[in-house]
Amino acid sequence: MAMDLVFANRLLASFTDQAITISETALVALARQGDHHAFEVLVRQYRNRVLNVVWRIVSDADGAQDVAQETFIKAYQQLPRFRGKSTFGTWLYRIAVNEARGHLRARRRRQARWEKQGMLEAVQPVSPEVGEQAGPIVGLLQELPEKQRIALALFYLQELSVAEIARAVRAPTGTVKAWLSRGRQRLRELAQERGLL
Repeated sequence: MAMDLVFANRLLASFTDQAITISETALVALARQGDHHAFEVLVRQYRNRVLNVVWRIVSDADGAQDVAQETFIKAYQQLPRFRGKSTFGTWLYRIAVNEARGHLRARRRRQARWEKQGMLEAVQPVSPEVGEQAGPIVGLLQELPEKQRIALALFYLQELSVAEIARAVRAPTGTVKAWLSRGRQRLRELAQERGLL
């Protein structure tokens, strides 16, 4: 198995996009057979991309770390059920989006409980330092509705196609196109309001 992993890593490093897909497929197959090293390679390949997507959804660095970790745990547990109808990345993004949504629901429930008990303090979801480092457009992205923010993050930051996004969020392609269109329009409006355009 170690030789297969070395071979897969060499393929990833030296061949075309088609070879990368084959290598990823081989890594997934090895991981499904219980090869922990193959799954570690997949985690390394997708860690930053998953973290980026979930941060755009949950708007909280600590929460994003937790959600990303839960995403990979769930992916590992569900790997035997991966059917290969989509790419591994699309399947993983679906898990990440679902985990991020669950995190947001839990946070809203927690905040509602705290408000009832009078314990909620003003908490900024994105720290000022993160907003300054990420740039003004990313800050505007945080002001969009959740579905538009997810669609734009997957389309522009992860470079998924509309069809891949639709599979990841389990929505019709027409709906995803509408989210993208509305999100772009709202970003333009917000940028103009703030003098960024």
